[in-house]
Amino acid sequence: MKKSILLGLILSLLIVLPVFAQDPIKIGVYGPMSGDSAMVGQTLLEGVQLATKQINEAGGIDGRPIELVVEDDEQSPKVAVSAVNKLVYNDKVIGVIGTVNSSCTLASMEVTWEAEVPHITPISSGASITNVGNPWIARIQASDLLQAGAITRYAVKDLGLKKIAIIYQSDDYGAGAMEVIVKVLKDEFGLDPVANEAFEANALDMTPQLLKVQQSGAEGLIIWTMYQQGALIAKQARDMGLNIPLMGGGGLTNKKLCELGGDAVNGLVNTQTFFADKTKASPSAAAFIDAFEKEYGRLPDSNNAMAYDAMMIMAEGLKYASPELNNKKIMEGILSVKDKPLATGTITMLPNGDANRDILLIRVTEGCKYELVK
Repeated sequence: MKKSILLGLILSLLIVLPVFAQDPIKIGVYGPMSGDSAMVGQTLLEGVQLATKQINEAGGIDGRPIELVVEDDEQSPKVAVSAVNKLVYNDKVIGVIGTVNSSCTLASMEVTWEAEVPHITPISSGASITNVGNPWIARIQASDLLQAGAITRYAVKDLGLKKIAIIYQSDDYGAGAMEVIVKVLKDEFGLDPVANEAFEANALDMTPQLLKVQQSGAEGLIIWTMYQQGALIAKQARDMGLNIPLMGGGGLTNKKLCELGGDAVNGLVNTQTFFADKTKASPSAAAFIDAFEKEYGRLPDSNNAMAYDAMMIMAEGLKYASPELNNKKIMEGILSVKDKPLATGTITMLPNGDANRDILLIRVTEGCKYELVK
C-alpha cells in the first residue's frame, strides 16, 4: 500500500513538473547595474524578471524555463561590448535584452549583429539604432525621432513658445535628439533654437550652458539627458532664477529625478510610453500594474513596463522558433509580432525593428507625483 502511494506521488510529480526536467533557455540581460544610471538598470532588470517569472509559471517555452544571465555595462560603451561578448560567447545565450544608454546599445549591438543573435533594447531611444541596417536588433522604446518631435511640437503648439533653448548631453543619445529638435523647429515652424548647448554626460556643473540659455531670452528649455543630470539642470536653473518651462525625453523618467531635484523638477514635462494609471489603463496594462505592485510593492514606471514588454516579445520569438530555436527563426518571430496587447500598448513590430509607439506627455507634480498632460 505504501509503495503504491509513493509510486503515485512520483508519477504525479513527473506529470506536474515537466519544466524542471528540461534544459533552460538562456537569455542575456545587460544594463547599468552600477554607477550613475544604476536606478534605470535596476528598473530594466525588474521588468525582465517579472515577465520571466510569469512565462516560467505558465510552462516556459514548450516546457523549457527561461534562465536569465545578467551583466553590468556600467553605462560605458566599452564595458557594454565586453558584457555582450561574454553573454554571447561564454554564456552561450540565444537572445539578448539591453541596454539603457544609446551609445552602449550602438556599440554592443555590433557583437550580436556579427554573431547573429536576436537582440531587443527596451529603453535606448537613439534614432540610429534601428536605422543602420542591423537585422538583429529590435526596440520597445520610442525612438528619439518620435520623442524629441513630440516634445518640440508640444512646446510650440500647446505652450505657444517661440524662443526655445536646448541643452543636451554630448553623446549619441543627446546629439541625436538635439538634431531632431532642431529639424522639427525649422521644418515645421520656421524657428531656430535661441540657444543650443552641449555638456558631458557625467558633468556636475551646467551653469555655463544655463547662463547662455538665460542670456538668450529663452521662453522654454528642452533637456535631453538622463535623470541625474536632468535633476542637476533643473536645480541649477532655478537657483539662477531661470524660471521657464522645462521639458525633456524618456531618460528623465525615474523616481530619483525628484529625489535629486526636489521642488525644482515640479512642472517638468517629459515623454513616456507608459503611465501607471489603472483607471485609464487597458486590461493588459492594468494586469501588468497589478502584478508589478504585488511583486515589488510599488507602482511601475515606463522603464519597468518597456523592459517587461521586451521579455514578452522575446518570448514570442522563442515560441515561434521552438523547439529548434534557430536564431533566424527567433528573430523572424520577434518581427512577426502583431497587435499583441502588453504593458505599454498593443504592440506591432515594424520591419526595421521598432515597435509602433504612441507618445505620452507626463508632468511632475508636487510630492513627486505624475499627471498625464496628453
